[in-house]
Amino acid sequence: MSTGLTKRRMVTVLSIDGGGIRGIIPSTLLAFLESKLQELDGPNARIADYFDIIAGTSTGGLVTTMLTAPNKDNRPMYEAKDINKFYLDNTPKIFPQHWLAI
Repeated sequence: MSTGLTKRRMVTVLSIDGGGIRGIIPSTLLAFLESKLQELDGPNARIADYFDIIAGTSTGGLVTTMLTAPNKDNRPMYEAKDINKFYLDNTPKIFPQHWLAI
């Protein structure tokens, strides 16, 4: 007797919220998670290895891009731990404050 159920493959999704410079919050958490994954699976483990889909809104899209952009070997170009430094070094360019002078 068939139950009518079909087996479905589980899809893993990582959704990263936006919020301007607050992108440091998910990037800090992702750096911690990636460090734990590297302890388990070796130094080349990246967040992108564990999710089928990674998406983000606003600054979450920037984090997503950094986690998934491929290098010449088709591996993620950045480690999650690189993202906070990128934010701190580039905040004035990414989030210009010229609108405050208006």
